[in-house]
Amino acid sequence: MRNGTGRSLALAAVLAALGFSEALSARPPEAAGGDDAYRFAPAASEERELTLSAGAGGVRWSWSRPAASGWDTPLVGVRVNATEAEPWVEMSSRSARSKQYLDPGAHGLRWLNLSGLRDQLTDAATAEIQGHGVTIEPGAARLRVFATRVDPRGPILILAPHPDDAEIAAFGLYSGSNATIVTVTSGNAGDANYVDAFPDPAEQYRFKGYLRAVDSVTVPWQGGVHPERCFNLGYFDARLRPMREKPQEPMAEMYGPNTDVAVYRRANIGRLLPMGPRTNTWAHLVEDLAEVFRKVKPAVVVMPHPFLDTHNDHQYVAVAAVEALERWKRPATFLLYTNHASQNLYPFGPAGTAMSLPPWPGPEIPVEGVYSHPVGPDLQRRKLFALETLHDLRLSPAEQATCLPPGAAPKRDDYPRIAAVDYLRRGPRSNEMFFVYGRDGVRELIRSFLAQARPHE
Repeated sequence: MRNGTGRSLALAAVLAALGFSEALSARPPEAAGGDDAYRFAPAASEERELTLSAGAGGVRWSWSRPAASGWDTPLVGVRVNATEAEPWVEMSSRSARSKQYLDPGAHGLRWLNLSGLRDQLTDAATAEIQGHGVTIEPGAARLRVFATRVDPRGPILILAPHPDDAEIAAFGLYSGSNATIVTVTSGNAGDANYVDAFPDPAEQYRFKGYLRAVDSVTVPWQGGVHPERCFNLGYFDARLRPMREKPQEPMAEMYGPNTDVAVYRRANIGRLLPMGPRTNTWAHLVEDLAEVFRKVKPAVVVMPHPFLDTHNDHQYVAVAAVEALERWKRPATFLLYTNHASQNLYPFGPAGTAMSLPPWPGPEIPVEGVYSHPVGPDLQRRKLFALETLHDLRLSPAEQATCLPPGAAPKRDDYPRIAAVDYLRRGPRSNEMFFVYGRDGVRELIRSFLAQARPHE
């Protein structure tokens, strides 16, 4: 998942931890007070004004039943001010407890996810928030309650930019469901994990891409999704954005002259799409995704959020998917995720804690809905070991063979293992977080993204 930017992402994480955050310094004027730039659709949730009473180290309020039946995701917007490097809050109601960590230096409006308390949030219940390394302002606050009604039994299509994205974002969602998992690229770029075994860069990345393509169709079986319901399209890692700028032009891999995605499609067991020669072009990618939509007929499409996920490949998978919608006219619900937010620090804090909305300083993002999918302790363990199975998320054989003592420097400087950005920490959480859009809403979101995207440099 580091995909060509390992050292820069690691450096960004270290700088962010030290307070040198490019994203924070570039906040637009409207976000200068620390507020996010989410703009919730008025009819998408039940909205209430709250008055938070000050308590010992935190705040509290009285809960009343939401009007909508079947509600699933309550968020409370509170104003915070971090006083320590790792601020976190404990939310409670009756016997239920939920921990959520905030971004370092959190200041201003933050949305806290109360879905872990859902079973205890009944009439006459008291909800409390205790701050640890962060103060929470009493007084006016806002509650939003979403009734998303996502049905995991219907046909679900998971779109992953790289091998491992489906597991990081949605292992809990797709486990045991009627899901089809389509990975767009083979993951044939990024860190030179296997340079010890393959000194030639082109050979090393060809091997790495095939190995990761195999991962993309076999690891979902740990969540009950059979390899025949998985397919890797074989397009080339780190190429999607320039491909769109020249949609008919075949584009070679980063480290060799090959333009045929069939080199990686041979990793597939299923036959969702043809396995023969196919050139690496944007036009072919959009055609393939349109055919995937026609064959899968998904009621729910899970894919990256073009604004919140800052990886180019992730953004342009969303663009390609929406372009493919022009050739597939059925209605669907779109669940959008982010695996690259807040300089790869999000979600914050240790594994097992809750995740909510990432802080977003702008530009403004329309939000039609929010869905927090619960992931229980057993499923979190299964997700952890599924992530550990993925080759690109663990140490290479050469690095494992060195048997370094804990805390020792890695053998190579292009393979960072920094806890702050490690997916074995960030992935297994008590929930998975999705932004919810209808067909028209996701198309408008992509139009807005493309209007603000700079030409590829």
